[in-house]
Amino acid sequence: MVKTLPLFEALEKLDLPDMRTNLFFSPEWFRVIRQAYRPRIFMKYIEDAGRVRSYVVYTVVRNFLEWKICVLSYCDYCDASVASEDDWREIFASFRQDFPEYRMAVRSLRDDKVRNCGCFHELSRERFHLLDIRADVDTLWKGLDGSFRNQVRQGERRGLICREGKLEDLKQFYLLHVNLRRSKYRIFAQPYRFFRAIWDEYIAKGQGFLLCGIAPDGKMVGGTIFLVCGNTLYYKINTSSPQALEYRSNNVLLWEGIRRAKERGLEAVDLGSSGLEQQGLVHFKDSTGAERFDIVHVGYHPEGYLFSQKRILKVYTRLMTAPWVPTLLTRAGSHLIYPFLA
Repeated sequence: MVKTLPLFEALEKLDLPDMRTNLFFSPEWFRVIRQAYRPRIFMKYIEDAGRVRSYVVYTVVRNFLEWKICVLSYCDYCDASVASEDDWREIFASFRQDFPEYRMAVRSLRDDKVRNCGCFHELSRERFHLLDIRADVDTLWKGLDGSFRNQVRQGERRGLICREGKLEDLKQFYLLHVNLRRSKYRIFAQPYRFFRAIWDEYIAKGQGFLLCGIAPDGKMVGGTIFLVCGNTLYYKINTSSPQALEYRSNNVLLWEGIRRAKERGLEAVDLGSSGLEQQGLVHFKDSTGAERFDIVHVGYHPEGYLFSQKRILKVYTRLMTAPWVPTLLTRAGSHLIYPFLA
């Protein structure tokens, strides 16, 4: 029998296998999501002889955009701890019973069982890169593409300084991120409370760091938030100034992050997801020598389901990220809309 509990009650009461297998399947990340967006997060689980055998963490989304069950919102990917395809079918049946009018969405990296259980169909794919850093630093440097190494040298020659950021640097990093997302992609940045939640849950506790790229005039021209979970460093959020590309801060900061991961004794760098249309970003990650995988989006929708009102979101986003809109108004727009983007 499939049982259901609110997530944080389940974390207190149950002994859960596979917890902390990666950043996005950890209590720390769940707390970041709760602090930043306040979604409704639950767990469905199956017990065997008094022990949890399989479980799924999910959010319930019901707003003017759509009704959706998501495993799990605000994650690059989320492989549930499900023991078999049969267990997935039982959990799916429980979802259908509880939420007959909702669609479902799962972002799967390593979970073949959810893809093969017969309950879902493939929606789309994203690229994912994982860099093995168990070799020595010299070998890792040589494993970088020649153009990547040249850009690191170029940034260093131009005087870019890498330093670890403090809390007072987080706001400048955030403003760079807002301006880049608006000017280059015409999309919203996450609200500042998301970055502050990451700081409080990870960086303030020594489980991550903000690397700042500082130009010779003292201005921040790039930054990257790295987080640590298990034996892996996560290249979580990167930004840079489009007006200071000559400093090659993206390359310099990533290489410095790899070096720091080695100093911590870590074994891998998770470079995150990239849309198939983001060819420049995919090439950038390819040039590190990282192995490439696919994140597979699978889903289900009931007969007659009316898909989300994305046209409303598109109009709102294009309006609030227009060049003539003040940055303060763009930031306010992201604070209003992001809780609806689960």
